[in-house]
Amino acid sequence: MKKIALATILAAASLAASAQVTVYGKLRAYEESVTVGSASAVTALTNDTSRFGVKGTEALAGGLSANFTIETGIGADAPTASSMGDRTMQVGLSNALGSVGVGRDKHTIARTLDNYDAMGNVYGSSTAVIHAAQGSRLSNALFVSATPMAGLTINYINSNSEVAGVNNAQAASIEFTRGPISATVANFDNGTTSTSTIYGAKVKVEKTGTTVFATYSDDKVAGVTTSGKSIGVNHPVTGSLMALASYGENNTTKALDLGASYSLSKRTTVHARYIKEDAAVTTTKYALGMEHNF
Repeated sequence: MKKIALATILAAASLAASAQVTVYGKLRAYEESVTVGSASAVTALTNDTSRFGVKGTEALAGGLSANFTIETGIGADAPTASSMGDRTMQVGLSNALGSVGVGRDKHTIARTLDNYDAMGNVYGSSTAVIHAAQGSRLSNALFVSATPMAGLTINYINSNSEVAGVNNAQAASIEFTRGPISATVANFDNGTTSTSTIYGAKVKVEKTGTTVFATYSDDKVAGVTTSGKSIGVNHPVTGSLMALASYGENNTTKALDLGASYSLSKRTTVHARYIKEDAAVTTTKYALGMEHNF
C-alpha cells in the first residue's frame, strides 16, 4: 500500500514538472443546531467536505494526455493534520475514448449518490443514511473509464486487498445522458460481506430549470440487507437562489431534507438547511453555512 502511494506521488510530481497545473479548493462550514430524541439541542460548527487540491494534465502525442490529481480534505471547523491525498490521489492517461488511472478516489456508488441526490450528498443530505455509501472511496485501485459512444460511459474499479486470501473490492457503473435526461446503474462489492446496487435517474425541465431526481438501492452492509428509495427536486427561484428538497426511506429510517442556497458570486454561496430523520430516535438539524471555492 505504501509503495503504491509513494509511486503515485512520485509519478504525479514528475508529471507536474512539465504539465499545466491547477490549484483549487473549497471551504464550507455550517453552524448547526442538532436535537436527538428528547435531549437538549446542541450547537456546533461543522466542516463540510472542505478540500485543497492540485491537478494537472500534459498533452502527449496522438491525442493522449497524462493526468494527475492530489486532493486532500481539510477541516474548516477545527483543522488537524491531514494525510496528503486522502480524498483523491491518482495518476493516469486519457484520450477521447476513456481513461485509466491508479491510486485512490471515490467509487461508483458514491459518484452515483453525488449525481442523483437533490441535496448533493453533502451536509444537509440524508442520502448516505437511506442508501449505503459503502465507505465512498477505494485505495490501491485501478480506475478504468470508457466512452464507446456519445452520452454513454462505462466505469470499472478494482481495489487490491494486498492480503493473501482476501478478495479485492470491485465497483462498476454504466452512465447514460441524452439531453436533459441522465441515468446510472452502479454496483459495489467489497469482496466479503458488503454489496450495493443503485439506480439513479434525473431529468431537467428546460422551461423552468427544475431538476427532478430519483434513486433506488439494494444494499448489504456486514451481512445486513436493506433497500432505499429517495426522490428530490432542485428549483431555481431566481438567478441566484436555489430551493432544494428531498425525501427518502429505507427499512428503518424516513428522512426529509430541505434547503436553500444563495449565490453571492460565482465562487461564494450561503446555505440554509433543515434535516429530519425518523428512526428509532428522531434527529432534527437546523443549519446556516457558507462556502467559498477557489
